[in-house]
Amino acid sequence: MPGSEGSEGGCEYDVDGQEEYGGVLEDGSCFPMRGAEFSMVIMEMGHFDGFAAASQSSSLEIRVRDYRSVDGTDVSNSWTISKNDTLGLSYVGHTLVIDGILVTQYEVYHGHSDVYFSGPDGELSRGRDMHPDYEDPFAEIMRLSMQDPGGIWPSLYYDLSGLAGQSWVVTGDLSTHQQIGRAVIGGDGGSEVYVGTIGFPPRIQDIGVYSDSLEPQYELRVEYEDGQLQLFHVLQDGTYEEMLFSEGYIPNPTLDRAPVPFIPVPEMMLFEGNVTGVTGIVPEAMKHEVSLSDVEMHVFVGNSSVANLTLEDASTNVSVEGGAWWDISWVDEGHIGLLSYADRYTVTTNSSAVFDIRFFDTWAQAWTDGIE
Repeated sequence: MPGSEGSEGGCEYDVDGQEEYGGVLEDGSCFPMRGAEFSMVIMEMGHFDGFAAASQSSSLEIRVRDYRSVDGTDVSNSWTISKNDTLGLSYVGHTLVIDGILVTQYEVYHGHSDVYFSGPDGELSRGRDMHPDYEDPFAEIMRLSMQDPGGIWPSLYYDLSGLAGQSWVVTGDLSTHQQIGRAVIGGDGGSEVYVGTIGFPPRIQDIGVYSDSLEPQYELRVEYEDGQLQLFHVLQDGTYEEMLFSEGYIPNPTLDRAPVPFIPVPEMMLFEGNVTGVTGIVPEAMKHEVSLSDVEMHVFVGNSSVANLTLEDASTNVSVEGGAWWDISWVDEGHIGLLSYADRYTVTTNSSAVFDIRFFDTWAQAWTDGIE
């Protein structure tokens, strides 16, 4: 929605006591909008819903940072979510800081058979997904947040109607059709609110809420393009890794390999005479499938592996000194040939020793539980 009609001499504005001149659009209206018009536009919008925006766009990125105090404890919750439905590529980054302490920090670039991760150290590593099943990351986060409403999720909804009656000072860039409105809520000692729009009709691009000392309280940025996914293409063709290596950021010309993210949680233990059996299933949350030939299941007693099975071999029976035996089996019930949802594992033994089940990813040369 363009601003009011401009005069032959252009559009004059009073911006914080200074006389400014805006542009005139092809239809003769002023750009940027004047404050009252800007207020009317955002009131007509009513709210910004990032999940709704994502459902209406095949390519979108949203960065949001929410600052709040919970029972006197400062919490900073930051998310970046980016997608391209056409290419089947996505990116999710999350950082959570509580009372100045880093609690969570990760990034996941997902698409095709290559998956890239980073953890608290910020270092990228490369994993794989041998059965890519793309899901819109916005839809996935919405689904997960409905399943766990008490979780710490991104704040992608902002109620613009709460800004009704505010006086706006608006500036803009005619070449990009970007406009930024600024309002002060509560007078001296109140908050400053910034709302940015782009295009015609205007779409929300930025929302920022700051204290009277300009400490951030809420920040949101929308990119109606690929955003972070440009980096994904560079990662896939290998040039990013070459660049990092040539500049001395990584010791090898390729990124470190990340093991499949699977930690077994046995669901049942059976006892019959002197025989103990433990069984478990790969959960539905297992999204990064890998070849069974790349993974070994180990039985640990103390700090030692007493028996192991390469998953593609399906079963093995190992006898040890003292007459003890260990029977290990893997039933491939999910995607055939891949460690995947619905696969089932069992360990049966006549040993009375306490044991653990661990998995070793031979492709990454690492334990999946991260313990050396």
